[in-house]
Amino acid sequence: DVASSSSSSSSVGEKGGDDDDNIANNNQEGDNNTDYIGGGEINLPLQRDHKHPPFMRVSTPHSEAEAHQAVADLNHAGYKKLIAKRPKASVTQFRVVKHELWMGHKVTRVELYPVTGRTHQLRVHCAALGHPILGDPAYGYYGEANPNGGFSNTMIRSISPTYATMELRDNVEKSVKESGRTMCLHAKELSLNHPVTGEWVSFSAAPSF
Repeated sequence: DVASSSSSSSSVGEKGGDDDDNIANNNQEGDNNTDYIGGGEINLPLQRDHKHPPFMRVSTPHSEAEAHQAVADLNHAGYKKLIAKRPKASVTQFRVVKHELWMGHKVTRVELYPVTGRTHQLRVHCAALGHPILGDPAYGYYGEANPNGGFSNTMIRSISPTYATMELRDNVEKSVKESGRTMCLHAKELSLNHPVTGEWVSFSAAPSF
């Protein structure tokens, strides 16, 4: 059966000046009739992160070499039949709904559509662009996973000039802890073939943030 889904999320906001008057100071969901600010597609293969198990990361030639070396070391230590899994193609389409302020911090509301369905795909892809999902306990600023989805800070600055600064991420994470805010990622719409009738059905629910 084929299933599709779309998600709504708030990511830590883009780097910008203090004179940005286009930021809405509210926490309401984006209007379905909104003229989207922008959008695009994230096409970054993902792999298991051998340095931060059981999390995921963006695959690079260096990370693949490390994965193969980790497997070789384990095999040498007596573990049998271990192989390094190949990175999997991972594609996410996104639309920027609007810019907002959350507890005085710049955040961006986006709609995400996972073309592929890899583990933690949306979370890693957002982090890899320098805009981690607000409140993400794994891929956020203080998370247990590899920062920036596995990219270095230098790489983030080169591929995403509007990345959220480390200072902004730090301040946002402190506010998350103070407020008890859970991760701002919500399955806004889910469509699939009904398992009995075969009919194409859709379910939708507005996000709480």
